[in-house]
Amino acid sequence: MKTLMAVACAVSLAGAVVPVARAQSPATDTTGKKPTNYAYRYRFLGVYDATTGDPVEGAEVIDVLNGNKALTTKTGTVSLMFLPEGGSMVRVRKVGFEMQTLTVAISPADTVPITVVLTHATATTLDPVVVKDSTPHYLGSGLNTFVEHQRQGFGHFVTEDQFRKDDGKPLGNILISRMPGLMFTHGPHGETYIVSSRKPCAGNALVGCRQPNCYVTVIQDGVRIFDLTMRGQQVPDFAKMDGLNIAGAEFYDGAAAMPPEYNSTSQGCGVLVLWTRER
Repeated sequence: MKTLMAVACAVSLAGAVVPVARAQSPATDTTGKKPTNYAYRYRFLGVYDATTGDPVEGAEVIDVLNGNKALTTKTGTVSLMFLPEGGSMVRVRKVGFEMQTLTVAISPADTVPITVVLTHATATTLDPVVVKDSTPHYLGSGLNTFVEHQRQGFGHFVTEDQFRKDDGKPLGNILISRMPGLMFTHGPHGETYIVSSRKPCAGNALVGCRQPNCYVTVIQDGVRIFDLTMRGQQVPDFAKMDGLNIAGAEFYDGAAAMPPEYNSTSQGCGVLVLWTRER
């Protein structure tokens, strides 16, 4: 009995009985909810050489919608933590390689690393015969679509030659200066958005707004990357985007002049179509 009492308590010099501290188990969440795991926000993307299989260091991985970017390390990898919740359209580019654009999801269900294989740009891609040909020198189906729309004479267009003259300028500045019907509006942290100048407020004519919010629909290489029906989708920040890799742009400020494949969810704010330069 004395032994058990000695284990259960300790007697102080003053004769008071002080309970012995017992080891405690880890604290538990009394709410019954499991702690949130944000590890999926660090989804990785790896870039590799299609010829050698070696990792490609210094490849730019760019969020097309807001212009945020990161470079791959010596292992050819990069964390996609800079992408917004839900994901975005990502462009991967490196001098000497063909550029690639892909859609990347960021969610608890999408955690598998992404592999991108880049092929080397070859001389045949820049065949001088294409430039000398009297027919349109764009070989891709997308850019041929651009040329066909331009030939029809509807909408507003910026060609590759015009983009080259404005190399180094933000994409938004190039478009605003050359396309009627567009204007800037700014976000709380200096973001630059493009809205319709003929209809500043989205919705019906009775809806008012303190700041223009009729954001144009943006389509790139045939993929719709933003429109007003995309809940939670981030509005493209054109101040962070450049025109270095854009070969053509189309803008339609109304449904009457708009090709049928674009006339769907613009809500009267207009549709901006961007075409990536071919290599």
